Amino acid sequence: MAYAETGFNLEIDLTRGSIERVATDPGLTKLYLGGLGTNAKIMWDRVPPEVEPFSPENLLIFGTGLLVGTPAPGCNRTIVSTISPQTNLLAYSMMGGFWAPELKYAGYDKVIFRGKSPDLVYLYINNDKVEIRDASHLKGKGAVETQELIRRELKEPNAQVAAIGLAGENRVFTASIEQGRSSASRLGIGAVMGDKGLKAIAVRGTKDLNIARPAEFLGLCSDVLKYIRDREEKPIPGVMPILAGLGSPQEMLHVDEKW
Repeated sequence: MAYAETGFNLEIDLTRGSIERVATDPGLTKLYLGGLGTNAKIMWDRVPPEVEPFSPENLLIFGTGLLVGTPAPGCNRTIVSTISPQTNLLAYSMMGGFWAPELKYAGYDKVIFRGKSPDLVYLYINNDKVEIRDASHLKGKGAVETQELIRRELKEPNAQVAAIGLAGENRVFTASIEQGRSSASRLGIGAVMGDKGLKAIAVRGTKDLNIARPAEFLGLCSDVLKYIRDREEKPIPGVMPILAGLGSPQEMLHVDEKW
């Protein structure tokens, strides 16, 4: 039995239109931990250094962190990895929101795309049901509008949708992937998604995750939340409270950028 992770990835070949449910290697998690490390290992093993960002051989991986979908505070990240059109090097971008937990609840740790679709498509995941669907009617739509249109089309108001807009479709090197109020915006990964002919990924999941010692784990989560609240009520001089600054504003402090 897998704990915290589901033990399965989805492999999507957009050129052939094929979908495979593949068991994961438990050793990867032991060696490389969560989504960022295991994504990087897959890219290292399967994408040679000469592969260009807009090559069919380039992978686009949507990975989840090890504790995503559990009550662990702040553990909701989607890690998107690929070869960047900005740098021609391995790139990753993270987004928050509920897409990654929903993927776990559907029964998958990652979605790995390869190849290119000849037509614009989107992927629909609903637990064991996985479909590549026509997205020609979504061409030219913005990312936020696309999310809502797909929910209506699927009659799934609780589906979590990651989508690109016009920039991604046109392979703009700064294109992002949008999901709810979160965004994977770094290094032009939205352009790779557009190059693959992939407009969006819609996910709905209703399965459970296994936790090895749930009572002990929930106790630890409660301790972390209590510590976060204590730090807010009793700040340490010169140290910002936990969760007071997240994302780009915090990360750019070291270069003195103003936000």
